[in-house]
Amino acid sequence: MRYLINKKKFKKKYLKKDIPKINNFLFKVFNTPIPAENYFNFFNIYAKDKYTLINNDCICEADNDIILAESDRHAVEFQTVVCCSCGLIRAKKYFTYDNVSDFYSNHYRKLHPEEKENLNPEIFFNKQFEKTKDRFQLISKYINKKLENLKIVDVGGGAGGMLKNFDQKKNDLFLAEYHEPYLDNAQNKGINIIKGGLKDISFKPDIIILSHVIEHWSNFKQEIKSLISLQKIGTINYIEFPGVDSLKLGRREANIIGDLHVPHVYYFHSNVFENIMNRYGFEKLYIDSRIRALFIYTGDKKPLKNYFTQVKKDLLKAELVRKKFIIQNIIKLFLPNFIINIIRSIRKKKIDY
Repeated sequence: MRYLINKKKFKKKYLKKDIPKINNFLFKVFNTPIPAENYFNFFNIYAKDKYTLINNDCICEADNDIILAESDRHAVEFQTVVCCSCGLIRAKKYFTYDNVSDFYSNHYRKLHPEEKENLNPEIFFNKQFEKTKDRFQLISKYINKKLENLKIVDVGGGAGGMLKNFDQKKNDLFLAEYHEPYLDNAQNKGINIIKGGLKDISFKPDIIILSHVIEHWSNFKQEIKSLISLQKIGTINYIEFPGVDSLKLGRREANIIGDLHVPHVYYFHSNVFENIMNRYGFEKLYIDSRIRALFIYTGDKKPLKNYFTQVKKDLLKAELVRKKFIIQNIIKLFLPNFIINIIRSIRKKKIDY
C-alpha cells in the first residue's frame, strides 16, 4: 500500500489497551484531543455491529488515491486518503445515510466532551455569539450592501448564537437545526426555526451560513445539490471549517492526525475547496487557510484543477513544523504547570482552533 507520508504514525492501527499509553504521552507532549474510551468503544463495538461501511468515491470521480492515515485522532481505525487527481482528503469508506442519521440523532453529542459542554442551550448560544463576532465582521466587510431586509439562515447552527450578530429588527433570521433544545431556545429569542437541514428550507435566503457543517456531509454531491437549490444569483454563503493548509502555520501544533476523526468525512485544502465550489457555480469573495470563506453564487461553472502537489507539499511542511512543537513540548515537561498554561493561552489567542 502507498502512503503519502511514510511514517509509522500514519500506518498505525490501535487496540483498546493502547489508549492509556497514548493518553499519558499525548497529554504531556501534544496539544491534541486525547482518545476517549467511550468514543473508541462506540465505533469498535456499536458501530461495527450496527453500521455498514460503503465506498466514498472522490467528488472528482477519479479512482486515484494514496493513503494518508489508517486511524483517527481517537485511535479508531478510520482510513483517510488523498486523491492524486484533485487533492481532496476524505474518508475512503463511510457509513450509510441511515447510519449517519442514527449517529447524529442519538450518539454524537454524548461521545464528545466538548459537545457535552454545549448541551445547555443558553450557555452555548452566548458562547457562539462571542466566538463569532469576527466572522460577522468578515461578512459585513465583503457584502456590498446594508445588512438589512435580508433572509439569513444558519444551517446546522447549533444554538444559533451567530445570528445574534445580525440586527434582528431589520432582518429575518432563521436557525436550521435538528437538536430540539437549541431550536426551542432560539425560538424564545425571536429567531425563526427550521427543524432539519438544507432540504427543509422552503425559500431562497440572501445569506446562508454553514459553519463546521460541510466536513460532516456524508454525501457531498447530494448536499451540494440541495445547497444550489436554495441559491439565487448573488446569494452569499459563509462557510467555515479547519483548512489543512493552516497546519503548516501551527494550527493544532501542525498535527494532521489531530484533525482526523470519524464524524468528519472531508478535509479540505483551501485551494481544493475553492476549486470544488467553482465547479458548482460559486465564486470566491474571500478565503483563508483556516478555512473561513465567503462565496457568492453566480451559476458560472469552472473546470476542476489538480492541487494534489500543493496539498502534499503543505502536509510535508506541516510535518517539519510538528517536529519543532515536539521539541518544545518535551522541554515543557520540565516546566511548572502554570508556565505551560500561560504558553498555551498565548498560543490559543493566535490560532482560533
